[in-house]
Amino acid sequence: MKTSIIFFRSQDQKFDGERYEKLISVLADGNIKVSDVAVIPSDDLGEFSRRLENAKNTADNLVIVDGDNCEFDIKKIIADSMETMLAENERAKSFAEAVCAAKNIEYLDSLAYMPTEATVIPNVNGVYQGFVLDANEFTLAVLPEIYSEFKVMSEKFLIPYLLNKSGKSSSVLTLKYFGNAEKARGVLENAKNLHSGMEFEIFNKRGDVTIVIDFQNTLSPEEKTEITRSVIGELKEDIYAEFNTTLSERLYDILKLKKLKLSIAESFTGGGVAHDFIKNAGASEFFNEGIVCYSNESKINRLGVDPKSIREHGAVSSQVAYQMAAGLLKEGKCDVAVATTGIAGPSSDGSDKPVGLGYIAVGMRDGVHTYRYVFSGSREEIMETAKNTALFLTIKKLKNI
Repeated sequence: MKTSIIFFRSQDQKFDGERYEKLISVLADGNIKVSDVAVIPSDDLGEFSRRLENAKNTADNLVIVDGDNCEFDIKKIIADSMETMLAENERAKSFAEAVCAAKNIEYLDSLAYMPTEATVIPNVNGVYQGFVLDANEFTLAVLPEIYSEFKVMSEKFLIPYLLNKSGKSSSVLTLKYFGNAEKARGVLENAKNLHSGMEFEIFNKRGDVTIVIDFQNTLSPEEKTEITRSVIGELKEDIYAEFNTTLSERLYDILKLKKLKLSIAESFTGGGVAHDFIKNAGASEFFNEGIVCYSNESKINRLGVDPKSIREHGAVSSQVAYQMAAGLLKEGKCDVAVATTGIAGPSSDGSDKPVGLGYIAVGMRDGVHTYRYVFSGSREEIMETAKNTALFLTIKKLKNI
């Protein structure tokens, strides 16, 4: 089953491959593999029409990710291409009106217009109502570009719809694991050797690993349970969720559940940990502050790091990381503290310490623990891995209390 996807990007919009990859991963996690990706200028009607016609001839499915920046009427182009017409869809209207009323925003008639033969993909979180349209054996779907809306609409409607169309009846288990992707691959290969009715995929983003296990019909419920228990048993210390989520989303969920407040002090991660966390809507309720204390003076004056520790051990040391986290806790405005210090490169700090060396401290009022790592890669890759590691260590700490 060949699935293509189309995104739109305005000329003044910075290319954000991570955003596109995040949306594609929603489909991949549901066992829908995207084989062709196009990012089209939002004002290029000709290119969109060409891509649409090409997909009709070469793909089984086409997913169009619509957004506010598109400068032409996507629905009208689709209706013309699929030889149908646009009309107000009562179901789409009811959903859109309900969301508009809840959010106190103006309802527009265009929100409910879609091709007459289309089936609505309900969006209860936003005003843009998606739809799916079949013509012969070709399926076209239109979804909004907002991740939270795209994810729910895909998981609850589009993915089951496409799997049912393909005749592939299966169940999928998604695990979020942090650590060595090759270790995870080895565990899964062993499980597959014992059970030929399973397939798996692994997606690794600087230590943050998504594991998708596809259980085929040939497996009995008991075998599925045995595989799940075996894999989780082997990796359990480093599995942070048994469903598809991100590190920052999982941390937010745990802080919310335990009603705890977080503070973060960062040196070589440059605010990346805090930035990831505050992407979560409602983060302000569980986040006190994020400090980028890059200089030694900032560490000393803002967090109370002992100058003697810096002189004797260096700013990149377990002693300094510990004191950074302890300084946050000492103020009494947070329950959980995270601190990072390290050498991101491309050159060292003048000492004999290697590029990639990093210390991460995570603590609560019962104590602070520091962790030493030597990360590899470019400056950006080192910072990204360290950021992910800090988020995971915090999750792990909170899961164990």
